Amino acid sequence: MELIAVTLFIIKHTIADYFTQYSWMMRDKATYGAFGGLAHSGWHGVLTSVIVWNLTILSLFPVILFGLLDSIMHYHIDYAKSNVWKHKKYTPEDQMYWVTHGVDQMLHFLTYIFIIWILIKISAI
Repeated sequence: MELIAVTLFIIKHTIADYFTQYSWMMRDKATYGAFGGLAHSGWHGVLTSVIVWNLTILSLFPVILFGLLDSIMHYHIDYAKSNVWKHKKYTPEDQMYWVTHGVDQMLHFLTYIFIIWILIKISAI
């Protein structure tokens, strides 16, 4: 079951971070509280809730809490990365652009591992 959870989170992440992240979302991520960054991270939270709902025996309230956890973590990880890019003026031509992007992606995946670990500890999956 845990391997299925990891697989679903990877698929979810690819969909939310690459297929359904639009320019208006990316543009806002370096401004704290701006709608684009909130919408992007909120979408991650919704999809996380869908995964947790379908994989566990949890009721709706804790399922929503897991979505909020992912959304809050995702928002702040993206905000930090976007501000590094903005203040350092990194572009895709810079090595450090890709280093910070890689750290950003690693932190998102560690968030998913943390969520799955909690679900295992509470015997929900």
